[in-house]
Amino acid sequence: MNVKLDQIATVRTLTTFRDRTPVENVDGNAHLLSIRDVVTRWPPDLSSIPRVVVDEHQLSAALEEGDILLPGRGASYPARLFHGAPRPVCTAGQVYVIRAKREIDPAYLCWYLNRPVIQAEINQLLAGSSIKALNKSSLLTIEISLPPEPERLRIAELRSLSEQRTRLRDELERLDQAEIEHACETLFEHRRAHG
Repeated sequence: MNVKLDQIATVRTLTTFRDRTPVENVDGNAHLLSIRDVVTRWPPDLSSIPRVVVDEHQLSAALEEGDILLPGRGASYPARLFHGAPRPVCTAGQVYVIRAKREIDPAYLCWYLNRPVIQAEINQLLAGSSIKALNKSSLLTIEISLPPEPERLRIAELRSLSEQRTRLRDELERLDQAEIEHACETLFEHRRAHG
């Protein structure tokens, strides 16, 4: 069965910071994601994402676990599944927030939006000559194929396992590099001490 995106999800751009983006503040009560954060390595390292102070109204527009983020302009349009964070996360700029309806697994929808054929379709929908942009009405027309629910859940589970494997590999690489750096520093200090 094929359905339009707007039949299985809501799509919005958060206009929380329409007047101006808040200034970075190390004591901020929320993180602020931009398009750059969405298109680079995912999930983002929250320690490198700016913290800002937002009020209660702005906090009500914070991302929820399971939201899918999609850039609204730029050179690439990866869909990113938000897995939650210790403190609220808001978006700035043209980032679409796609929230799947309850009966649709967001991991499946995110996977589907990242399929090469759908990414090619998104590229065909872009408007503008110098800075390409994806408008919401075009995004809503994308057809989503919905196989039976057990198949969608298996696809979502496989994607989740793949993402977990990638995170574990990255962590292992970071630990390997730290171990090598420690060994080098130890040899250096030993050499200096024994001259």
